[in-house]
Amino acid sequence: MTTPLVKLKLPNAETDPQLQRVDTLHQQLKLEQARAQELLARLKGEEYQASRVPPPPKTQDWVRGNKQLDMKLDQYRERVKRQEKRSGGKHTVDIGIPELKAEEREIRDLEARVSGLEGRVRGFEGLPPDKEMALMEVEKMRKELEALARRRDAMFEGLVDSDK
Repeated sequence: MTTPLVKLKLPNAETDPQLQRVDTLHQQLKLEQARAQELLARLKGEEYQASRVPPPPKTQDWVRGNKQLDMKLDQYRERVKRQEKRSGGKHTVDIGIPELKAEEREIRDLEARVSGLEGRVRGFEGLPPDKEMALMEVEKMRKELEALARRRDAMFEGLVDSDK
């Protein structure tokens, strides 16, 4: 019977230090729990609550800009949907850089043509808007030109005759 008692005593001697260690760990956990509770109470206090002060102007501008961009994005999505409905769900525009360059060349050609036409129109400046009146004005100018040409020729002949 002494042997079983000794056998019971031996595990009891091993468990005593383990119990003391568990007790120490338990005390440390209680201290940590108390600190965590204190920290939680501080965080719930007024010091850490969201302020009622409005955000700075830059933040307000950013929020406003973000809302405007969201609205624009919605508008663009609606436009795309409408365009897809009109085209039967097919993408009708497939533009790349070569196509844009060709368009740019066409635009430049048109600009050159417009400049030429504007030059021709400037030749008619000063003429009356009525066709008959304009034709009379042109005929008057033609006669004036002929008179100036005759005067020039006469002056030239006068120079030639005076050299002889």
